[in-house]
Amino acid sequence: MENNRWLGMTVGIIGALLSLVGTFILFMKWYEPAQHFEALKAGCEILLKYVMPILADVAILAGLLYIGSVYGYFSRKSWAYPTIVIANILALQGSWFLNMPFMASGHPPVYFLIFWPSIILYFIIARVLGKVSWGCSLLGLGAAFGFLLCFMNGIASWNRILITGKPIFVFVQRMNWVSSIGWGVVAAGILIRPKDWMRVIGLGAGLLQLLVGIPLVIETTIELGRFSMFSIAPIICLILFILLLSPARFRRITGARDETAAV
Repeated sequence: MENNRWLGMTVGIIGALLSLVGTFILFMKWYEPAQHFEALKAGCEILLKYVMPILADVAILAGLLYIGSVYGYFSRKSWAYPTIVIANILALQGSWFLNMPFMASGHPPVYFLIFWPSIILYFIIARVLGKVSWGCSLLGLGAAFGFLLCFMNGIASWNRILITGKPIFVFVQRMNWVSSIGWGVVAAGILIRPKDWMRVIGLGAGLLQLLVGIPLVIETTIELGRFSMFSIAPIICLILFILLLSPARFRRITGARDETAAV
């Protein structure tokens, strides 16, 4: 118990440094240059002008929650673990997407310097601090990637709106973010205290992404004549949807109780 307390404080401090100091350094170095990447298509520079600050805000919130978790572990509060879980999920969101336009424009994916250490922290938080099984940890990570990828599809749809203005992108853009929020709730929830209602939210988030993502995949695959990056989120969500279909399998993986038994 005491070892977990000091480990939780250490993880919280490292996470806070990554999210606050790391994001500040990268933002100050790359914000202005990113708006003038020559290889980006028209409209992308406008997108980065607003998306980079939004994701910086997410990283700052993650950093503040990490700091809160440090205090929680120091003072032996029961909310320390839920706080550090939410902080980590937000840190993953704040450091994932921006690597895509950086790589697309031939620049180094510098935000991976925060993302990959945050993945390591994820497993320390889940497996050591939370004593979560490998199955539940991996399912939670899958849901976290649903959180990241659906958000990315929302941004990519916004990008296509700026470039092409086609109604299909306008029609589905916001629902990608709704699906993303659903997966974020599931990712944090099943690590903190898995409940059967989280499975239902996951099914809804997965189905929503399939409904809005598949038309995007068809449209962009035909337009580009190659594999569309819009495909990744629907593929991940389809896998998660299948995994969550069975209540018994969900309870077996996460250890959630059968909440219908007492009804």
